[in-house]
Amino acid sequence: MSRTHTILVNLQKLQADRDNASIVIRLMMACNDIAVANRCLKKFKEEQSTIRKHVQRGALMYFVRLQCGHINEGLKIIQEIKNNKKLSESIERCSQAAKDSFKRLANCLKSGTENKKFEKYVERIRHKTIFHYDKKLVERALSDRASREEAKRSKITLGDDISLFRFELSDDIFDSIVCRYICNIPRNADIRKEIDEIMVWASDIGKSLLDFGGEFIYKYIQESAAI
Repeated sequence: MSRTHTILVNLQKLQADRDNASIVIRLMMACNDIAVANRCLKKFKEEQSTIRKHVQRGALMYFVRLQCGHINEGLKIIQEIKNNKKLSESIERCSQAAKDSFKRLANCLKSGTENKKFEKYVERIRHKTIFHYDKKLVERALSDRASREEAKRSKITLGDDISLFRFELSDDIFDSIVCRYICNIPRNADIRKEIDEIMVWASDIGKSLLDFGGEFIYKYIQESAAI
C-alpha cells in the first residue's frame, strides 16, 4: 500500500541559506515536472477508449519529449550541486543508492562517460522538439515523407471536445524528426525497437534524477529548514 510522509518547512530558514536553497528548490521543480510527465506517460500507455485511440500515439510521444526537456533542465541543476561545496558534502550523508544515482547523473555531465549520448538523445530532443519547433527539421521531414509512396498520406482529426482534436500529421512529422534526424535510426533497422531502447535509457536517467532528488531534497530540508 502506498504511503506519504509530509514535513513542514520554514521558509525564513531557507531564505537565510538562499543560494543553496535556490538550487534545491529548482531541483524540486525538475523532480515534480518529471514525475508528472512520467505519470501521464504511464496513463496513456493504458488501453484507450475507441474514440480517443487516435490521440494515444501522439500523447505518448509528447510525454516522452516533455520528460527529456525536464531531464535536460534537471541535469543543469546536478552540475550546480556538483560544483557547490556544501551541497556536494551533503551527498555523502545520503544512502549508497542515492550516491549511485548521483554518479549516474554526473556521468551525463560534460566530460562524463555518457555525456555525448545525453547531448544527442536528450538535449537535442529538448532543443528541437519540445520547447522549440525547429523549422528546418520540420521542412526536412515533410519533404522526406512527401517523397515516399508509403509515407505520403496522413490525417487530422477534429471533434466536438477539444481533447478529441489530434493533428496526426504533426505526430508523423515529429516521429520522423526524432527517429531519423535526432536519433539517426537507419531505414533498414527496426525503428520501434531502436527508439524504445533509446527512450528506456533516457527514462532511466529521469528515474536516477528522481531517486537522488527525493532523498537529497528531504535531507537538505530536514537539516536546514524543517519545522
